Amino acid sequence: MGKHVTALEAAFRGAGLRLKATDKPLMELCRTLAAQMDEAGSEPSTRLTAAYLSALKDLRRAVAESTARTTKPGKLAEMRALRSA
Repeated sequence: MGKHVTALEAAFRGAGLRLKATDKPLMELCRTLAAQMDEAGSEPSTRLTAAYLSALKDLRRAVAESTARTTKPGKLAEMRALRSA
């Protein structure tokens, strides 16, 4: 495995359960692009680099949206909301 594939797999492990089945096509696209980046070596094309960065941004957005849906306010946030109301 090259450095891009290795880094991507580490990111997937870090995201863990926050990624859902609907994110799997995006994950596969990222894997494909990471492998192409590794194959390109130190001179990847501008188009490949742009596609890879775009897919990574989409992946970050998917993780953030999933995290936002599953995170509920803690007790401190509830108390602050009550105080400011």
